[in-house]
Amino acid sequence: MIKSPLKPLVVLLLAAFIIFILGNYMPLGKLWTIPGFAVDSLSYLFGRFNSFHKFADQIRQWRSLSIQNEQLLKENSDLLAGLSKLDILEKENDFLRKTLDIKQQTGKGIVYAQVFNFNFGPGGYNLLINKGAIDGVVKDDVVITEEKVLVGVIDEISENFSRVLFLSDPKFKITAKVMGGITAGIAKGALTEGMYFDLIAKEDEIKEGDILISTGNDMFPSALIVGTVAHVEINESQTFKKVRIDPAPAIKYLNGVIIIKRNP
Repeated sequence: MIKSPLKPLVVLLLAAFIIFILGNYMPLGKLWTIPGFAVDSLSYLFGRFNSFHKFADQIRQWRSLSIQNEQLLKENSDLLAGLSKLDILEKENDFLRKTLDIKQQTGKGIVYAQVFNFNFGPGGYNLLINKGAIDGVVKDDVVITEEKVLVGVIDEISENFSRVLFLSDPKFKITAKVMGGITAGIAKGALTEGMYFDLIAKEDEIKEGDILISTGNDMFPSALIVGTVAHVEINESQTFKKVRIDPAPAIKYLNGVIIIKRNP
């Protein structure tokens, strides 16, 4: 049987307390005489005990402050979580409003997808999204951002994901026109150079900074933002201008996309 180490200590303190009381409040010589050094020792002992008691109070106060600090941190964390949820809900509402407008304008079904991989190599530009055949995605579905900026088209489909042919890929082309103007042509992917706007005659009005949009004369809905005219070069010996386009999507900020289904 293991004895508790506290019991002898309690007995010792009790005995010391009794001796201290007798030494300070009992007249010397009536019962017994307690040596002065014993009284001084006991006074010192109780003084140390009182200091220990104060130290223990400080420990309890520190513990209470620590608990209060933890509660404040938790309340702050809960507040931040609430603000984060509010921000997400606000963005979701804004997204739903925009996608509803797109659905009404195009008359097509839409699917929202997340981008999880980019592949921009010398052989082509494409990206992977997390929606596939089970979500009703089919080849040549148009992929855009919620701001109606053209991203590309569905090129390959798996059950749970799809590969999007980015509009800077050489295999990509679309009929486009200058927004607010009548100049039209075919925009084709050119890898690192962005895109080129072909079949633009020397007399056609076009300048750097013009925004190009889809015409709707092919498989793409009209009024999708394709890009911005970056450079216009005129060669008097040639019939057409050389026009280079900077694609509109900011790739490094591209997280979510909208798929416009080819069939309603």
